[in-house]
Amino acid sequence: MRGIVLLVSLFSTITAMAQNWALLNPAYRYNYSNDGTDTISNQIRVMHVDTLGADSFRYELNRVAVVCDTCPAIGGVCAGCFVRVGQPQFLGFECVQMGSDWYFFGVDTFMIRSSAGLSASWVFDASNGITATVDAEWVGDLFGSPDTLRRIVLSSQDTIVLSRSFGIRRFARGANSVELIGVEGPGVGRVYPDPLAYFDYQPGDELTYWVVADYYIIHLGGGEQYYDSHTVMWKVRITERTDSPDGIEYGTSWAWDYPSSANISYTLVAEPDWPVPFEGWSIQRNEILLKHPLLGAYPGQVLDTSVCEHATNIWFDPKYIAKYGIAPNGRAEMRYLPIGQSPGQLICGFNAASEVSPGLHSRQSAQINAWYEEGVGLRMMQYREPSTTNWLHIELVGAIIGGDTLIPPQPWNWDVGISEARVGSSVFPSPASDFIQLQQCRPGAICSIADMNGRLVLTQRINSSTERIEVSGLSPGIYVVSVDGIIPQRLIIAR
Repeated sequence: MRGIVLLVSLFSTITAMAQNWALLNPAYRYNYSNDGTDTISNQIRVMHVDTLGADSFRYELNRVAVVCDTCPAIGGVCAGCFVRVGQPQFLGFECVQMGSDWYFFGVDTFMIRSSAGLSASWVFDASNGITATVDAEWVGDLFGSPDTLRRIVLSSQDTIVLSRSFGIRRFARGANSVELIGVEGPGVGRVYPDPLAYFDYQPGDELTYWVVADYYIIHLGGGEQYYDSHTVMWKVRITERTDSPDGIEYGTSWAWDYPSSANISYTLVAEPDWPVPFEGWSIQRNEILLKHPLLGAYPGQVLDTSVCEHATNIWFDPKYIAKYGIAPNGRAEMRYLPIGQSPGQLICGFNAASEVSPGLHSRQSAQINAWYEEGVGLRMMQYREPSTTNWLHIELVGAIIGGDTLIPPQPWNWDVGISEARVGSSVFPSPASDFIQLQQCRPGAICSIADMNGRLVLTQRINSSTERIEVSGLSPGIYVVSVDGIIPQRLIIAR
């Protein structure tokens, strides 16, 4: 019963805050711009709340990472190629609310008295001897609704504007000059798109992707065996769409250009974690945010790489910094923030496993990059290690959406018939126990089975168009079956 009372009390407090000059509401996320446009440069989030008393709270605020443009070259790492993590935004690391007095702690400490009326004054920044005075109050329109606004003038000649409904409307102090352009929660002004909005297609839309994946390559007849990257093209056309509260199910037709050769066997080792729409295309919100965390990030947030991450070295923990932008067509886009200058390359990852100094990390020479666009989807994602053949890459190279050709599709010799005929019928049963049966195979081809770590566990030369392969020696689990000219398929062994 006590828990229910506390929840009701917290809900009542948050509701009241939204109407009573509250500078922060834990249920809201505040979007700011620092250039006078609709581009979100900062988002203020309350990450944690501690109750200190009846009308006293401590709010932990979200931090960001910034590129250190002024850092000199250190240890072979180029000048300006460093990242500082855990940095405060313009409101600092945390805020303590004591009634209507809001204390912000960061590089310095300052206090805003939200209840102060016209002509009221108080000490804003004691350490720097700065006072604050409310010099104007008016009723205006904010995000399409009437609101009361107050302007605070500091003795340093800086200004802050408060909103009765949404907290800090404008914050112009020293080098920080930002304006509130949207609030997540009530959904007013400029807000982030729903993750599903990035993959919002209609029947007739057509997308073409260029994919680079890693393969284990065997030259038949006793030739070379090695790991290398290989290019694949695939195209998807949306044929139908079904919406649900948590996702979108697309019906698709598709074409595929998969590596095949009469003299070479290709076994897939690693590929971008991006679903090829063999039997439809399922876009689910929770799965998108899990595999594509960039789409739920705020500017400056540090996140793990995704989709194309191919780093397993324990000495290298690749991270990146989220960047929000507006495309020329007005759509929202999310990217990785570049770190330093790299002619001909775009390097966005830094090594979180080691520090040059406390909170300072060097960029990693691997090419880590990503780009998503609202209504278009994944534009590009890559992970390419330096001086190796390990390269995972996916890029949208053709897009016809809503009847408009956004990216002219490249001409390609699509092998639609073979790909479609062989998918779903060439390997069975799955789950399997002691054997699998292959159909429509080319005699002389090589069947390869790899585990989910890319380790080759079985190979067999095909002697007929219908081939039986014993798998009784393999442990239960999930495997990938590859045969020359046939798209890799998942195999489950269960006993």
